[in-house]
Amino acid sequence: MRHVALALLSLVVIAILLPAVAAQSTPIKAELFQNGYSRPLQLLPAPGDSSRLFVVEQNQADIHVIENGVKVATPFLDLTGLVTTGGNEQGLLGLAFHPDYATNRQFYVNYTGGGGTKIVRYLRNAANPNLANAGSAQMVLEFSQPQSNHNGGGIVFGPDGYLWIATGDGGNFNDTGSGHVAGGNSQSGTTLLGKMLRIDVDGDDFPTDPNLNYSIPNDNPFVASATVLPEIIHFGLRNPWRYNFDSLTGDLYIGDVGQNSREEVDFLGSADVASASFINWGWRCMEGAICTGLSGCTCGASDLTGPIAGYPHSVGRSLTGGYVYRGKAIPDLAGNYFYADYQTNKFFSLIYDGTALISTQERTAELAPGGGVALNSPASYGVDSDGELYICDLANGEIFKIVPDGPFEGLGNGFAGVNGLPVLYGTGGVGAGEPGSLHVRNAVSSSLAVAFGSLTNNPVAFYGGVLVPGLPLAISLSMFTNASGEIDLPWASLGTNPPGLVIYIQYGFDDPGAAFGVSLSNAISVTFP
Repeated sequence: MRHVALALLSLVVIAILLPAVAAQSTPIKAELFQNGYSRPLQLLPAPGDSSRLFVVEQNQADIHVIENGVKVATPFLDLTGLVTTGGNEQGLLGLAFHPDYATNRQFYVNYTGGGGTKIVRYLRNAANPNLANAGSAQMVLEFSQPQSNHNGGGIVFGPDGYLWIATGDGGNFNDTGSGHVAGGNSQSGTTLLGKMLRIDVDGDDFPTDPNLNYSIPNDNPFVASATVLPEIIHFGLRNPWRYNFDSLTGDLYIGDVGQNSREEVDFLGSADVASASFINWGWRCMEGAICTGLSGCTCGASDLTGPIAGYPHSVGRSLTGGYVYRGKAIPDLAGNYFYADYQTNKFFSLIYDGTALISTQERTAELAPGGGVALNSPASYGVDSDGELYICDLANGEIFKIVPDGPFEGLGNGFAGVNGLPVLYGTGGVGAGEPGSLHVRNAVSSSLAVAFGSLTNNPVAFYGGVLVPGLPLAISLSMFTNASGEIDLPWASLGTNPPGLVIYIQYGFDDPGAAFGVSLSNAISVTFP
């Protein structure tokens, strides 16, 4: 269909050859995605399912399904009556889908109940993907909690296929009190508290115990130890509320909540993840890089691993770990690890190359949704099947999505060649005399391309050579993408048209590697004031 590409290029108004330019930073914002939840603290997709997102409600003890952007009325799973919800840190705290969920239907929840933490396996209904089998519960692992706080809550399947479980130190001040061993739970091998655990949910080393249904991976560091519980892979965590693996590299990022002085982000490279390396993160003798004067380990010792980043309590007081951005809509954010502070409602990102901290950035003002909507109490970040990021507002029951910031709506009807779908967003240029621009990311490098407008959200109209008649579209330009497959297309003004007129703009390029010869971006709609 090479004639399609020729038709595209025949619409060129102005031919301009641009040299390669440095990528510009995409402006972003937090846009309200869903509301009406009760203390939402997790949002994630299931493996192999691009149409559904699952939302965990802490105190309601429900998991809800969002299917194709619409909340399903009936909960996916209701654990009311099983879950203890007293205090801010108890309740239904975590959800993880088995890597083979699409075929085995297994998922796992982490909740507090009966004085302890429970990791329980459930099955999705075989006939209805929006419903779990409530009667399929099977206890995997449970352990007691001496206090109502520092329960951890995250459960994540690692790139190794094993279930990683981060546990808090059991609460109280300085990792002390009833239920705490001498020197603190976090530094003791006799308790699962204050640790990172790693178990194989596909095995069973305890066939006679109905409440223990897992096996110990044979490369766990203490699998043969007589003094340290074999489930343990890491020591020295205080309350690692949220942690995740980079979906591209397999690196592990942990957000650990501090006590008096310091919040911290911990990092473990993919090689150490794969080799199940033992790590001691330093609590309780260290809080970040600060010596606490407490026993259990030696401050500054060579066998302790410090954080890669953090902040003092003059900045924030309760760090919420997040994700490394690997989405498609904002490619120049790739590699940014997003985190937040629950108490001060601040948002941050950092870039770490595995050896050095490249950058840190506060994004509080940038992510402010505006329009009278407030983003408070960030209990968790979320992610969808495309790698786009979300933020769960615990206090207001709202979920926000991080999106490019501009007056235009992405409509998502692109036509992809084999090299993938370019992404288009726009800023400015709607009012009379205002400059604006289109920004293209993820295209093929050094490709001749055009931007075009239509009165309909239909790329077929463009194939037929239809441009919007009578509109002063100074955006019908032929340009070359740079070596990174990026381009910025300026326009002079779009503001001399009838108020309320809507036009649709797309971007297309001749893709020599594509079977159909051309790739088109998503459309963006522009409404004239």
